[in-house]
Amino acid sequence: MLKRMSMSFFMMVMVLLITVSTAFGATNSDIRPYEDSAGNVNIEGATVPNTEFAFAGSNITANSVFDTTTFFAGNAITLDGEYNGDVFAAANTVTVNGKINGNLYTGANQVIINGEVTRDLFAGCSDLTISKSATINRDAYLAAANVNIDGIVGRNLRAGAGNVLINGTINGFVETDVDQLTINNGATIVGPINNRSANEAIVAPGANAPEVSWEKVSKEQTVEADKGPSVGSILLSIITKLAFILVIWVLITFMTKEFNANTSVIAKKHILASLGIGAGFFFITPLLLIVSFIIYAPFGVAMTFGIIALTILAMPVAAVVLSKLLIRFFDDKMKPLLSSFVSILIIAAAAIILGYIPFINFVVYLFLYVVGVGFICYNVLFANKKLKDERNDGDGELLMIDEIIDMEEGTAIIEASTETIRQDGEDTLK
Repeated sequence: MLKRMSMSFFMMVMVLLITVSTAFGATNSDIRPYEDSAGNVNIEGATVPNTEFAFAGSNITANSVFDTTTFFAGNAITLDGEYNGDVFAAANTVTVNGKINGNLYTGANQVIINGEVTRDLFAGCSDLTISKSATINRDAYLAAANVNIDGIVGRNLRAGAGNVLINGTINGFVETDVDQLTINNGATIVGPINNRSANEAIVAPGANAPEVSWEKVSKEQTVEADKGPSVGSILLSIITKLAFILVIWVLITFMTKEFNANTSVIAKKHILASLGIGAGFFFITPLLLIVSFIIYAPFGVAMTFGIIALTILAMPVAAVVLSKLLIRFFDDKMKPLLSSFVSILIIAAAAIILGYIPFINFVVYLFLYVVGVGFICYNVLFANKKLKDERNDGDGELLMIDEIIDMEEGTAIIEASTETIRQDGEDTLK
């Protein structure tokens, strides 16, 4: 167990170090040549310069050659080119038609892989499809509601999911913790199959697969504490948490203009007040639930679900708020949107890593809960008056796409004005 845990900590620390070093080593990345007026990004051409490695937009289509690690964030991402490095993609829909000469890390609602990944696949999503034309040359680590594998996995498959359907080839072992594992006719599995499920695996007569080792569990049964988590389960947990945080970041950044603007104002001016509100809410929650049920039982039920939803959203929202504090360190190194993306990656990685350290994890999650809940409550209480007035003062940090475009256009106007003044000055001297 200790060996597995130490390996997992090493991998998580490496991810954090790579993220931080990439952030500080980045130069100004200008993606304006690829953007249209609607915020869509279309990347075409022979080769993309290595200085352009992070792209964010509404819909992103990449059909070029990338010679470095690349980051994509948006609503719909289509990767048609060749990527000589690892690829990180967070979106509603991610489609891979090209070739990734590295690892693929993706978090989305729907992931469709039609191309080739020469190393490992790490995916956290609702629906995952590895089509018949797809090849994952090494291991696949999957966390999803539904998994459909028609293509080839070169080595091992580890999946925590609702339903896993295998029609393709797995050239290694299969470890699943699922509701239902189905192996259809034509499927080939070379290594052993270990299935942890309440339901027996369905294996078609025409499938080329060994006997399934079935660990039957009840719906309520959990893993025994003395066994400890496996490396696969830890990695799946990391992918799921990171994907959830990035999805919330995408929603706040691209789809909720006022909410995003309020985030900057609160992080800059009212962080202590929001912390106080969050801490107060934490202590009065039990009393609030009791009073709600006393007043009216259905109201108490609704209040319970509301508090649960607030608790789930607290961590990703807190990560977004804290990233606003970190973003100022990248002001002179990269564009606002890119610095926002890098900042959320660093905060998310740090929070997830600290969450696996005993005792510290409780403190971290409590702090994130207080920050996230405090921010949401502060936003609701003051969004219609106080925060709106402060945003109108122009002191808030602008991070929305439209606002960034306005900033860039304003910069161009200022530069043009400066050039005109310079020319007038030269004419006067002459």
